[in-house]
Amino acid sequence: MAVGLSSLAQVCRSVAQQLSAGINAADRSRIDVLLGTPAAAAPTDTDTNHRLNLFFFRFEPSGFDADLLPGETWLLRMHCLATPFCVDENPIPAGENDLRVIGEVLRHFHENPLFDLLVESETFRVQVIFLTLGLDQLNQLWATQGDTVYRPSALFEVSLAPVIPRVAALPPALTGAIGLGVRATMDATAVGIAATPPELPRLQPDTRQADWVPALCLVDGTNCRQSISLPLGSPQLAAFAPRAWVAGAAGAPVSLRWETWEPASGWVAQAPSAPFAIVDTVIDPDAVAGATLQNTALPFTDRAGQMLLHAERSFVRFDGVVLTLRSNPVLLTLFEVAP
Repeated sequence: MAVGLSSLAQVCRSVAQQLSAGINAADRSRIDVLLGTPAAAAPTDTDTNHRLNLFFFRFEPSGFDADLLPGETWLLRMHCLATPFCVDENPIPAGENDLRVIGEVLRHFHENPLFDLLVESETFRVQVIFLTLGLDQLNQLWATQGDTVYRPSALFEVSLAPVIPRVAALPPALTGAIGLGVRATMDATAVGIAATPPELPRLQPDTRQADWVPALCLVDGTNCRQSISLPLGSPQLAAFAPRAWVAGAAGAPVSLRWETWEPASGWVAQAPSAPFAIVDTVIDPDAVAGATLQNTALPFTDRAGQMLLHAERSFVRFDGVVLTLRSNPVLLTLFEVAP
């Protein structure tokens, strides 16, 4: 029975495939990229193919997981030893072919230190870093490989590799306001608690950087809000017409996107709105009358629950990767009134 394919093994295999595509050219001899120990990859006298072995032998925590829950994805640093096992090709001996292959590996990872990997339907960005290996460590490592003759090798750190849990932890609902109730006695008497949402400050995105993020609030009447709580089935909810106020670089296109919290799956992103151009460069709660507002519909109004609203813009990074930059969240809560 085959061993189940773990997320860590998928990362190692993806690195091997990415490296194979980068060093194998149509006008060169084929190089088989393998995963395993150097002893297992060493060719026999009858082998005719060049081999490059990737030996993942050391796994370390990333250093950013002190408060990680068991159901959250764990990120690791992996050490990988790349070793060529080439054969003679008249008039080029195997030793020179080893140097040619290890040179191609160094070139490839120097030119492509960052790449994206799809692991269990999630995309992770992985970085390959060239490391040095001391003579003592080198001797200890090769001493474990039996009679395998030492070959020129290169050591790399592959980070950060995900360990994806089988049952993922669901992110909880969020707190939208804080309330305080005071009772004179301990009688079980229904007491109303006044919840106060956080006060919204003046928001002005710094658009001097290319990767600036927009600012967002919802306007309720003449008030700017980043957190709103409404009773389910109430006249306030029936009359509520959310209008978004977005600030940033004037003329830049943005979209609005809702997320809803579901008990079975956590936060679920909804489809974005049609793009529109930003008009205002600042959100000033004292100047709501002159704001340029965008109408948006709530994802649902027929049940209790929570929803988040973000303003999104696309940004093309220097390496051609398209990133989605999100504003501050606006939280809206629909709650049932206790009988």
